[in-house]
Amino acid sequence: MTTSPPKRKDRQARQKKTLSVDLASLQSVEHTCSGCATDEHCCCSSYEVCVTAAEMRRIIEVLPEAAKYCRHLRRGDGYDNVFEYVEPGLYALDTTEDGLCLLAYVADAKIRCSLHAVGSKRGLLIEKVKPKACLLWPMSLSEGDEVLSLAGDALTFRCTTLRRKGSKGLSPAFVEAVELVYGEGTGARLAKEAAKGAQSTTLPRRR
Repeated sequence: MTTSPPKRKDRQARQKKTLSVDLASLQSVEHTCSGCATDEHCCCSSYEVCVTAAEMRRIIEVLPEAAKYCRHLRRGDGYDNVFEYVEPGLYALDTTEDGLCLLAYVADAKIRCSLHAVGSKRGLLIEKVKPKACLLWPMSLSEGDEVLSLAGDALTFRCTTLRRKGSKGLSPAFVEAVELVYGEGTGARLAKEAAKGAQSTTLPRRR
């Protein structure tokens, strides 16, 4: 027997107001992104990135400008459909045959994000243009979006390196990403708690 999934509104109503943060895993590494070389392991071609309906609408608004960086997005007088339906309210970003995100492009022999480029050029808040999953990486939400922790394969990428055992505090990149996604002051608070030796904490969810 099959049952229909609960309505989106019902699922949201049952969501917790906070999510857990695995500080122990986050403070075990250092992360610095300077763009991936075209011949190396790249996050832009390693995952299926899903976006909400709100994120999709924001991406569509800047698609004409993103196409200036990603010329493959142009289709005659319009633009390619970069979204694939997953479930109500959730869509996956499409990729090339090589698995690279359709919103990525190459400049100076490195893979770049057209959304980030557009946001920077227009002076837009990056968190209003770029998907949450991309902003947070190599942090990831697991266990049904209940826990924020380090992605399991994070150390297979050159931008993420293991810290010495016993190191405390958080990578500045993680602090910045948390601030962008969860609000001003949240990243700084996590950094303080990590510096004091906390192994876990919580964050308020952003609707």
